[in-house]
Amino acid sequence: MSNSKSNNSILNEKFVLELNAALAMENAGLERLQTRIQETTLPGIKQQLEHHLQETKEHQKRLQQLIIEMGGQATQEKLGLPLPKFPKDMLEMMNNTLTQEELDLKKTEEDLIIENAELGCYHMLIEKAKVAGGQFQAAESVLSLNIQDEAKMRDWIWSNTSKMLRQLQS
Repeated sequence: MSNSKSNNSILNEKFVLELNAALAMENAGLERLQTRIQETTLPGIKQQLEHHLQETKEHQKRLQQLIIEMGGQATQEKLGLPLPKFPKDMLEMMNNTLTQEELDLKKTEEDLIIENAELGCYHMLIEKAKVAGGQFQAAESVLSLNIQDEAKMRDWIWSNTSKMLRQLQS
């Protein structure tokens, strides 16, 4: 019986660690969103980013609560976001030749990369909660709320890309 309990305790610790990794991702995402809201020049993006900022704050709260309920301590750390690192010459050329609007669209492309990474993270956490069963299944509904928001943001970027490109031409 104690072996089963210690296995469950280890599984709980590992799951809390992964939840904290998701929280660290949201913490970094919040900081990026705040910067993006200040920098964006394309109409419509600012409002969408502000909306997603509020959703991200909710994601943080949900994850923090879940971590505490599972006996863990919520992290304040920030995860490195999966952003492309351009070679120095290429980055310099981009900065020298692209307009502010084109750079903004490039950052929106990076937003899409981040949203897809968040979707992947939440998908894996949900699947792990399903497989672990028991107390971990409670996490599934919380994580599903977060993944729905991330999917909406990803879909918004997908569906508005043509519109943003057309705005650059005018």
